[in-house]
Amino acid sequence: MIKIEVQRDQSGEIRRFTVEGHAGYAEHGRDIVCAAVSAVTQTAILGLKEVLKLPVVVEMRDGYLSCRLPEVVAAAARPIAQAVLETMLAGLKDIQKGYPDFIELNP
Repeated sequence: MIKIEVQRDQSGEIRRFTVEGHAGYAEHGRDIVCAAVSAVTQTAILGLKEVLKLPVVVEMRDGYLSCRLPEVVAAAARPIAQAVLETMLAGLKDIQKGYPDFIELNP
């Protein structure tokens, strides 16, 4: 099962997310649930890093992905970063609806 945790600050903004585990929906390399979660989360990281140029802290290894926003995010970038992260979360929720036995999501 894939476990996804989203951490928010006191104002409700997403500050960090972690993804752990494997779905186990299909064999390695053919698991569409893992592929979907990876695509959505890694695209969000690309948006933060490449488009917004935020120095996010990313840790990635087999079965684990973590992304943390920097402590200070410029005022102009903050709402865009949150839009990227909330869109990611919407995508993950949608994947979870289709495959509830393979994803645990704590938004």
